Amino acid sequence: MNDKFYQDYLEELKEIRPCTDKEREMLFGRLAAGDKKAGERLIEGHLIFALAIAKDFKDQGVLAGDLVQEANLALTMAVWEYREGDFLAQAKDRILAHIQAVIREQKQERETGEALAARVNVLQELSARMAGELGREATVEELAERMQTTSEEIKGMMKLAVDALRVVE
Repeated sequence: MNDKFYQDYLEELKEIRPCTDKEREMLFGRLAAGDKKAGERLIEGHLIFALAIAKDFKDQGVLAGDLVQEANLALTMAVWEYREGDFLAQAKDRILAHIQAVIREQKQERETGEALAARVNVLQELSARMAGELGREATVEELAERMQTTSEEIKGMMKLAVDALRVVE
């Protein structure tokens, strides 16, 4: 969590006073009465709390900024949806759930991307091998048959390969 965003964020948080238990109770009373400023102060006063939870997830494949953003979003939702009970426990549960979800999503995206890249590599190797065997470029249908997939999937992989080349250029 060493990126510039994180460092700037830490500096800004130094100027924010955390909510005390007494202030939290008073603010929730005002919020229940319709005072939106009370909700804003509750969020602000618990940003350090949210940050502390987000810090526990560093080095798990998600950028610090994304962790902080998810923690703050979950905190915001916890404040506006709070009705009764232990607010800190509820907020912590919500923050943990949001952060764990983003970690799962990004892991899944990486794995999907890696699997797709591997299939594109297989397609490229197969295409080159078949061109040598056939003395011409293999058709999409021939590649699909050999890879035991659909022509549409082969076309999609070809498009990904071409798009990747465009990005490199």
